[in-house]
Amino acid sequence: MSKPSEVLEKEPTSASNFKDQVELRSPKQIAWARFKRNKVAIASGLVALFFVACAFLAPVICGILNLSPTKTYPETLDEFGMPIGAIGGISAAHPLGVEPGVGRDLLAMLLYGSRISFTVALVTSVTSIGMGMLIGIASGYFKGKFDATVGRFSDFLLAFPATFMIVALSLPLTQRVEALNIAKDNGARIVVLITFFVFFGWMGFARLIRSQALSMRERDFVMAAQALGASNWRIISKELLPNLWPTAIVFLSLSLPGFLSAESVFSFLGVGVQAPASTWGLVLADAITYWKEVPSYLLIPSGMLIVVVLSLNLLGDGVRDALDPKGDR
Repeated sequence: MSKPSEVLEKEPTSASNFKDQVELRSPKQIAWARFKRNKVAIASGLVALFFVACAFLAPVICGILNLSPTKTYPETLDEFGMPIGAIGGISAAHPLGVEPGVGRDLLAMLLYGSRISFTVALVTSVTSIGMGMLIGIASGYFKGKFDATVGRFSDFLLAFPATFMIVALSLPLTQRVEALNIAKDNGARIVVLITFFVFFGWMGFARLIRSQALSMRERDFVMAAQALGASNWRIISKELLPNLWPTAIVFLSLSLPGFLSAESVFSFLGVGVQAPASTWGLVLADAITYWKEVPSYLLIPSGMLIVVVLSLNLLGDGVRDALDPKGDR
């Protein structure tokens, strides 16, 4: 009779040990564990974080190095306006050299210019994704005439040559913004550029969210909420949105490098921020004039832009893989 009792006494112990060994993890913990295993994504995230931190700490860094993006250093130039010394005038006082013809410090120009570039890219990405999320959910959930109207309007916008529209309309719209006292000079140009990017940038994400919302509205958990009398707002906010955030996060990580490159391209074309302020696009536009005499003046900013965009793209790929529920398969 002792053996059955011994077995009964051991069962709770074995069950509790099994429960202790099993670690229950939330979807966030599972995604973070997947992301940590991706060494390339971790390294890319650290590189991107380093550049972002340098951009927003530009006044501190330039204060420590006693540099200014607008101050000229004529003693660093020869009689022909070319930097004195090797590799574009690189020295302890000017770690990345100086600007040919003017003598401004290249490191200070890139640090302060990256603040503008990162700000434009971040504000544009967040705003366009927010618009796309709201419009896409509404189109997919309500369907009908609203979905048809949004679909035709997005088709109409996608048919526009966005690049030519931005180049052609940037000047009159900038003057309009200045006349309304919304912003002045480069501030007005930044407002117009962000407005254009958002206006032409929400359609792709809205269509992606619409397709997912169309699928989710037919699933059991949404139909159960409708049967219980839940309002449309509650279904959208409590049932649909939590399941769409991973898509928004992935799209954000992938759209940031795109808008960062776009800002540099339009600054290069003369749309957006203008001198005496500087962005990476303006530096590259000026470097074209001196690329034969001072190749480092072109290679350094273009190399930094390539590294930042590549690191953000690799980080976005890592985030996408980590949030994929089938990633471990």
